[in-house]
Amino acid sequence: MPSPAEIVAALVSRHELEQQQQQQQRQEEDGNNDMAASTEKSRTSTPSITDKSAFPALGTNTLCSSPKAQSPATWGPKMKAPPISSTPVLKSTTSTTAASKTNGNGYAHKAKTSTIQEAFSLDIEDQLNVTRPEFIKILTFVMQETKTSIECTNSQHTKKRTFLITGKPEEVKLAKRLVIKKLTKPVKIKFLVPAKLRSRIIGQGGKNLKPIISVNEVKIEIGDEEEVNNENESGNGNGNGNGNAEADDNEKDDDDDIFSKTVQITIDGDIEGSKRAKNQILAIVKEETKNLSSKVALNDIVKPFANAELKSIVEKYPDLDFSIPDYKSSRNSIVIVGDRESVLEAKSDIKAALEKLNNEITVEEVPIPKTKHQFLPIDDVLEKCNVLIQLPKEDEQNVKFVGEKENIKQAQEEARKVTSQYKVEILDMSKAHKGNLKHVKAVAVLLNKTGAFKQIGLSNDVTINVPSAKVLQSQPQSQSYIPIEIVSKGGENNIKAAKKAIVNQVNKITPDQTKTIDDIDEFFFRKIDEKIKELAKTEGVDYVVLGNIITLFKSQDKQAEEEEEAEDFDVDDDVADSNSTLEAFNKVDSALDELRQLATRLTTESLGVTSNDLQAVSGPKGTTLKSILASVEPNTAAVEFGENVIRIHGINTSVAVIKKEIEAVLAEAKEYPDGYFTTISIPSQVVSRLIGKNGSFLNSLRDEFGVKIDVPLVENGTSNNNNSNSNKRDEGKQVEVTIRGVKKNVEEAKLRILSTTKKWADETLVRLKVENQYHRRIIGAQGIYINRLQDKYNVRIRFPSPDAPLSTTFSDAPKSKDEVTIKGPSKGVAKASEELQELYQFEKENGFKQTLKIPSKAISRVIGKSGGTIKDIADGTGVEYKFKRDDKDNHEEKDGYVELELTGSKSGLKESVSKIQEIIDEIENFTTRTIKVEPQYHRDLVGPYGSIMKQIISQAGGDNLPRNKYNRLLTIPNEGSGSDEVVSQGDKTIVDKIVAAVEKIVEEKKATVVEELELAKEKHRFIIGPGGSIRSEIEREYKVGLNIPRKDEESSVIKIKGLPESIELAKAKIEELTKDKKVGGSKRVKPDTVEQSEIVEH
Repeated sequence: MPSPAEIVAALVSRHELEQQQQQQQRQEEDGNNDMAASTEKSRTSTPSITDKSAFPALGTNTLCSSPKAQSPATWGPKMKAPPISSTPVLKSTTSTTAASKTNGNGYAHKAKTSTIQEAFSLDIEDQLNVTRPEFIKILTFVMQETKTSIECTNSQHTKKRTFLITGKPEEVKLAKRLVIKKLTKPVKIKFLVPAKLRSRIIGQGGKNLKPIISVNEVKIEIGDEEEVNNENESGNGNGNGNGNAEADDNEKDDDDDIFSKTVQITIDGDIEGSKRAKNQILAIVKEETKNLSSKVALNDIVKPFANAELKSIVEKYPDLDFSIPDYKSSRNSIVIVGDRESVLEAKSDIKAALEKLNNEITVEEVPIPKTKHQFLPIDDVLEKCNVLIQLPKEDEQNVKFVGEKENIKQAQEEARKVTSQYKVEILDMSKAHKGNLKHVKAVAVLLNKTGAFKQIGLSNDVTINVPSAKVLQSQPQSQSYIPIEIVSKGGENNIKAAKKAIVNQVNKITPDQTKTIDDIDEFFFRKIDEKIKELAKTEGVDYVVLGNIITLFKSQDKQAEEEEEAEDFDVDDDVADSNSTLEAFNKVDSALDELRQLATRLTTESLGVTSNDLQAVSGPKGTTLKSILASVEPNTAAVEFGENVIRIHGINTSVAVIKKEIEAVLAEAKEYPDGYFTTISIPSQVVSRLIGKNGSFLNSLRDEFGVKIDVPLVENGTSNNNNSNSNKRDEGKQVEVTIRGVKKNVEEAKLRILSTTKKWADETLVRLKVENQYHRRIIGAQGIYINRLQDKYNVRIRFPSPDAPLSTTFSDAPKSKDEVTIKGPSKGVAKASEELQELYQFEKENGFKQTLKIPSKAISRVIGKSGGTIKDIADGTGVEYKFKRDDKDNHEEKDGYVELELTGSKSGLKESVSKIQEIIDEIENFTTRTIKVEPQYHRDLVGPYGSIMKQIISQAGGDNLPRNKYNRLLTIPNEGSGSDEVVSQGDKTIVDKIVAAVEKIVEEKKATVVEELELAKEKHRFIIGPGGSIRSEIEREYKVGLNIPRKDEESSVIKIKGLPESIELAKAKIEELTKDKKVGGSKRVKPDTVEQSEIVEH
């Protein structure tokens, strides 16, 4: 009687062909490669071995077939979802029915007991060649290890070995894995996936790749990106699986960027685990590429009209993203991105529309003067008429109008309307200065460089086009034509005025006003600006480098200033100016002596090489040559590649170094014909930083040095591409990095990586708890204190941002408002942390608070415009302030004041309180007083040259006030204004004193009288004294005015003006001075009876 395994083998053989036929039929109907699912009916009793419902025929043997026999694994725009292999099992339950799943490799059945049976087969080419005793030993070990029963038989038809495993579900699963692992050959499956999906496959911290590796017990390596061949390559299970059975002609346009670069994935393990891992990875790829990006080629004829023509198609597919280039773009394809089916449908519509458009477009050529090409309204005509105007190329003469035939006439008319508005005239500048072309070209470059032409154009409402220095330099010596194009929309007068201005400007700069220098080697021309730019500016010299000649000019700005200052022609001044200009030229010329000396050391070396040698010296993208040139000072040597020769020109020392470097590179290229590589070890915790976000840092190193850098997958196949907490666990471990390429580049990349990673490895992050209230004072005004710490110890100190929520964008970002982080070299961080802690303690000990009550009327003055006053006080004294205007007590409305809380050191609080109190006092003590004073006394208040008014303010204490406040202390109406109001504004104490002084002066003036004293004429000299000294002393002492008749006057009466008591004292003094003489009588008169001119006031 046959064994159960033999029965299963027979069923497998018979059913396999039927299964393949059914699968082929399904593929023809819908192109679906998914494995069919079968449903088994459960039985209420233990199934018979011969029962097909319990042991159905096996499927397509996906798990056990040879890699070479597999259909190619594919990815791309039309990739189908790969079948994910599983091993379904029917577990015994108390229910009467259950669904049973199958994937074609093994089947399970429903049973009442806790055991199940599973059958599977292995292809003979997948099996290890083991002896029968070894085979039995392996099965015995598996049965003992898993406590299962295993039967096995070989099929004569399929040459497969079939196994039937009986046992508990988990044990059956383990037994199957052990059988496959111990009896099959290890396989290596390679396939390609889009390079952009590398990080997606790995997942954050390896979360996607780790489960695939651990569940399938395989090793996975993900290589570097590589270019995809233009033609799809059919692959098998062992090779590059990028073939596509459904590829059609449309796919030729599908050169989406996501598929342009790939990475190769290599899976090592047993056949079942490797295939399952591959399918799981391809499932991730399929999910990420379910949207299609497709391109449609555009030819130059239809490209300008594509946007307008395809507008309806774009509106038809609102869910798709269309990128249609305009005629100016260098791109020649339309990109469509979105759902796969919609993209293909839209693509078909676009191709049909473009083909129809291409047949309707015609081209007409029109001769238009070249001077008017610049005015053709290309964009306007395209928008209005849907016709493109194409300017002629170098070998063409006419302008082309491209578009639909019925639109071209209208487009030509629009173009004619615009171009006819402009008038163009060419001024040949070569005729200036008697045809001295070298000088005239230099002048043209100078006026263009200094903006003189532009200024003339603006002044005359014209546009001036001048040949560039490059064009003038490239002109052959025989060509004597320097066209200055003047374009105007305003008329002939504008052009004439511009021409006249240009001619005058050019004629003013004569050859004898310049100096030419032609003894500087062209090799050093790049150093000219470095040597003379600042000196020339200081000396008022402009210069132009044209060809191998440097021309020095008198600065146009300086010349314009001198013309404005000049009032008349002066020959002597011209001579002096000429001498000063020559002296300036000589200084600039002398500054180039260093280059002349270096020119004596110039040399040239030549090396004969092969074409391969040239490539080796240049290196990938010129990186090796850049590295060689970096070994000497910039601009001291140059390397040129010729046919089988390398020329080195420059300073002899630099040339020698570069020659030696090139010879070393050539020797290394011969020593390492297949390329040089080296391996370095770096700390595992810095690998993520070496790679950078999305590989940015690693790619920058590759581009800079032209090398290939391999960072291996770390333990369990995960990559350090992403930042992970595992870095902490891996601290102290080393990761080997391999660098390949030209030896010189490799060694330099090695040094860069080692130095950079060493710096990273030494980086330390310290988090300090510092209350937020002290942050501002620790930072200091404009960050002065914290910047000093950062610069001193080369660290980065971060405080939480007051204007934004806490962010985790940076790994060293503070995690709370009361945290400060310090990141940098360990020693620097330690020192900075120590100083910061000391500063914190100091601020903490000096963090005193004081509350001020600010009267409501003084709030605006204390705050200032836009908070300027209070901010200045806070910054100047190092305090923090907070207005308590939202408190429950609402003192502002109820009590008329606002509380201001100040926080800072004792000295800072004292100073800030003092400044704020000054403002409050000024507001509270401010007063305005107005008094009525008759106009006749206004002059008495002012005094000669304002002396009395100044005296009043000074005596009141207003001398030291600011000018604006000083001027408001005493305001007296102007004479003749008719006003009798004298106003005083300011501090109440000062104002009161001023008002009192004014009132006193007015009272005194009102009480003033004039008395006449008869005194003999000959005695007048006794009260006048030498130079009027005695009279002045009397007037000053008794505050009176004396009017003494002149010698030629007949009157002998002296008039005394003042208060009655002062007059009496003055009279007594006069009598005392003239007591030995008889004094005549006197009489009192009213002051208004005496003319003002008769009174002398002091």
